[in-house]
Amino acid sequence: MANIVKTNAGTWRARASITVNGKRKQPSKQGFKTKREAQLWVSRIESEAVEPTQKKYEEMLLSEYFEKWVSVYKENLELSTVYQYQNTLDNINKYLPQTRLLDFTRSDFQNFINEFGETHSKETVAKRKNHISQCLKDAYSDGIIDKDPTVRIQLTGSNGKSSSDKFLEGDELAKLDHYTKKKLEQYPHASSYLAIYIAIHTGMRVGEIMALTADDIDFKNKTISVNKALDQFHNVKSTKTESSNRIITVDDSLLDELKGITGSVANVSNYGISKTLKKAIKFLGIKDISFHALRHSHGSLLLSKGVDIKYVSKRLGHKNISTTIDIYTHLLDSQRKAEDEKALNIMSSFFD
Repeated sequence: MANIVKTNAGTWRARASITVNGKRKQPSKQGFKTKREAQLWVSRIESEAVEPTQKKYEEMLLSEYFEKWVSVYKENLELSTVYQYQNTLDNINKYLPQTRLLDFTRSDFQNFINEFGETHSKETVAKRKNHISQCLKDAYSDGIIDKDPTVRIQLTGSNGKSSSDKFLEGDELAKLDHYTKKKLEQYPHASSYLAIYIAIHTGMRVGEIMALTADDIDFKNKTISVNKALDQFHNVKSTKTESSNRIITVDDSLLDELKGITGSVANVSNYGISKTLKKAIKFLGIKDISFHALRHSHGSLLLSKGVDIKYVSKRLGHKNISTTIDIYTHLLDSQRKAEDEKALNIMSSFFD
């Protein structure tokens, strides 16, 4: 912040505040006859420091700056995260193709959020908003733009699917399980059907299933070891979190389908799995869900049958039990009502 004071000699001393090569500088000068002269000097010094920076970026598009910003500030990210930033860049190119960085205002940002939110969930809109806000805040901090256009931007978008829409009910899951098993009888080890079957019986993530190899299966102890995953580019990576490394006990039906496999268990793409699942859903006339919803369906089934939530949390590889509680709140609430009734019946009968 500029500082202008009157000296004991009756003249004025001024100190400017500028950023040079990312470092804060405070050049000063004294001997001004009037305060106005000192103010003009400060304005000139500060504008000369800003203008070269702005001239460098005056023709740069928002999309160009965002791409450059990602390469500088978002190094060493996992490929799945890189994909998310690429998704944001794609949407900047789609909705703001000719928008220059220096021209982008708060109203432009809010209009983008409003338009994007018309066809996307709040969760998706929040991701795009967060990425662009990070980028613009850095541009503001570096003195490239003179105002922060991210202030008080209102989030829009649909609420997305309800909790009950994110998993299959028990009877629907049983239908899908029966359908998939029949397909595997026709086409043994067919990757897409096998991936669906594994998800139903284990709750594994799609990347974990795609990375699964025959060496991870212990037929003697009836377990599957989860220790790696594939990203959408088919690169092997570590599992999502430390707790994702786990050993899952599996049933005989699944083990029978895994017998005789060598190497990769389910050599298939996300697209291939999703296409096969959608086909099965249409044939069966059950709820339209994503492949990831099979994971939630597995957890919901276990909890609905009274399996301890701590066990379910570890089986799914959640970081902590609070994650499990957040996901299955709807189911736990219905169970709580049943438990409340049991507790009241015990109190009534025991103390009668």
